[in-house]
Amino acid sequence: MIRISFILSLLLILCTGGFIPAAMTQEGGATAQNTTELTTSVGFPLRILQTKIAGSRLIAQPYTDRRVPAMVRIIETFPHGSDFRYDIEFRGFEPGRFNVVDYLKRDDDSEFTSTPLWVNVEPILAADKVRPIPLPQNESQFRSYYIPILFVSGIVWLGGLLAILFYGRGTLKKASVITKTTTPAEKMRPLVDAAIAGNLTPAQQAELERILSEFWSTKLNLGHLPADQLRSTLREHPEATKMLEQIDFWLHRPAGEATQPVDVNALLKPYQDQNITNASD
Repeated sequence: MIRISFILSLLLILCTGGFIPAAMTQEGGATAQNTTELTTSVGFPLRILQTKIAGSRLIAQPYTDRRVPAMVRIIETFPHGSDFRYDIEFRGFEPGRFNVVDYLKRDDDSEFTSTPLWVNVEPILAADKVRPIPLPQNESQFRSYYIPILFVSGIVWLGGLLAILFYGRGTLKKASVITKTTTPAEKMRPLVDAAIAGNLTPAQQAELERILSEFWSTKLNLGHLPADQLRSTLREHPEATKMLEQIDFWLHRPAGEATQPVDVNALLKPYQDQNITNASD
């Protein structure tokens, strides 16, 4: 009875050990030791696990030419005594029968020979279909009008640019001329009226003196004289001194003294010249 149980246990262990490699092969990938030829489809990667190849370390040949029908990549390398075991990924781009070893080489560029490792790459397309059917190209109605629209848009843009360069500049020159027609007399009149009424502020007084100085400096070509020298020069001029003396009287007359009647138009007559422009224009 004991002998029968021992024999049955031994048979069970042997049977179980025989099926384990097959199960591992289906779950993790193909192994070169269990099959001589492997099969995959065009474009699909095939992993060949734990492949022992004698000799020094191997590396995959670089894939630099798209005309090469297959590509090999070494996923991982394991030492195996004086040899190595490899996890290899193979990918075929054309139907056919390929030797994986042809796409490997020694890391030290030494001579490499090994047992062939064949892979059959099966096509996915039908036998009469060598390439995918090209997609139909729909002609857009807008495409036929693209060039005329682009041409008209360019003309409109160029016309707008020319209008800005020539018409806009002419309008700007006319406007600038119009803004420079104010005479010194027109600027001085509200300041003179405030001086007559005794309401001239220090800021207005400074503005009135500035207008006088710039007017006579430009008209008499006096240049940039110091303030005291310019004032003494204007005191000697028969027309300029009239306005200066009148301003001094308005500003420094005693409180309560009656204002003498003044012909403002006659006083401002020398300043009606429009050709004399001030810095404030």
